[in-house]
Formats: sequence, structure tokens, C-alpha cells
Amino acid sequence: MIAEDYLALIKSLIALCLAVKSFSILREEAQGNKGLWRYRLTLQDDSLLEMFEFFEIQSDQVEVIKYSFHWQSKDGQFIRRWDNAAHHPEIETYPHHLHEGAEDFVLPYQPVKFEEILQIITLDL
Repeated sequence: MIAEDYLALIKSLIALCLAVKSFSILREEAQGNKGLWRYRLTLQDDSLLEMFEFFEIQSDQVEVIKYSFHWQSKDGQFIRRWDNAAHHPEIETYPHHLHEGAEDFVLPYQPVKFEEILQIITLDL
């Protein structure tokens, strides 16, 4: 697998997700076994999900180095964000964590993949 294959997989799964009304590519780069992507999804309830990953393919496996999945209502109200930004060392799953309902309400969270986020969003809508 190369980076372009992974990007194609992501777009396929987004296109098949019933919770997604439409999506736009904000940024997308692939260079051999490394890449990044930032997509903005409009969901069926008109909320927005902005998804970002920086990744590397190693031994045909995707290793996500940095990620952020930010969900907000159609009027811009924060709902939830999963990320691994290194700014909450007090969290037991550091650097992985979840902002729930407010930017400053942070919970431990295991590393999460974009497919899991699509499943969570689908169940929550």
C-alpha cells in the first residue's frame, strides 16, 4: 500500500457513510509512503466534521502520527473533538484524548481511527 491507496480508501468510506451528506477536500498530499489529508464533511443534520490525519505507511500498515476529528453543530457550536495534540499530559491516555461538549472538558481516550469516528457519528445522528 502507498499513500495514494490510503487516501482513496478514506474517500471511499466517507462516500459510503450514510451520515455524510457531502464532503470537501481542504488539503491532501501523498508522497510515497507518507501523506496527510484534511476533509470537511457536512453531515445529514448539517453539522460539520473536520477530519485531519498525518500518516505513514510502514510494512503495508497505516501508522497515524497526528490526527484531529472536530465535530460542531451547523451553527458552529462545539460538540466533540478527538485528537492527539500533546497539550494534556495529565490525561492517562496522553497524548490521545477527547474534548467533550466544551474545549476545556477533556477526557482520556484511546487512539482512534477515522473509520471509528464515522461509526460514532452515524450512531449519534
